[in-house]
Amino acid sequence: MKMLPMAAAVAAAVVVSGCAVSPETISCLQPNRRVVVEVGGFKVKPAPAPKPGAKPGKPGRDNVLLTRLAQGDSAFDFGSAVLKDGGKAELDGLVKIIHSGAGKDKRPTNVGSIIITGHTDQVEASDSANKDLDEKRAVAVKDYLVGKGVDSKLIFWEGKNSKEPVPVTKFCDI
Repeated sequence: MKMLPMAAAVAAAVVVSGCAVSPETISCLQPNRRVVVEVGGFKVKPAPAPKPGAKPGKPGRDNVLLTRLAQGDSAFDFGSAVLKDGGKAELDGLVKIIHSGAGKDKRPTNVGSIIITGHTDQVEASDSANKDLDEKRAVAVKDYLVGKGVDSKLIFWEGKNSKEPVPVTKFCDI
């Protein structure tokens, strides 16, 4: 017997109990409709100020690992690999950090690699028409980042379908 996806089970329980289910609740219960972007690199640490009469020091490195999620209905429609404005906004924040730093640290990030992992939720993954949807979403994110000036030679992508579920990081108002 196939297990019902979590969203369908909760939605059925809510409907049976007499409560209405909003599209936002269904979206909240399907966190695996997402793409994870991990950026590894470093920022150049300025050389320490030399003491009088001493040789100047060498600059150092601060390792950087950035992770961003483009997920849910704000990033992708059900069964679609077209990146929506909410997902683009999340990625724009990442591109800004790469190019010009964040907060008080305005140093750009020297990117070593970017790994993009596309996922689908269980309902999408069960549809044979969505066989490569996870990879198509990852490629859509890659194309968007390349369009924003990120070097395509540094980007690697893969699709994980719904095999590696993400823990729910927000709670639904049911």
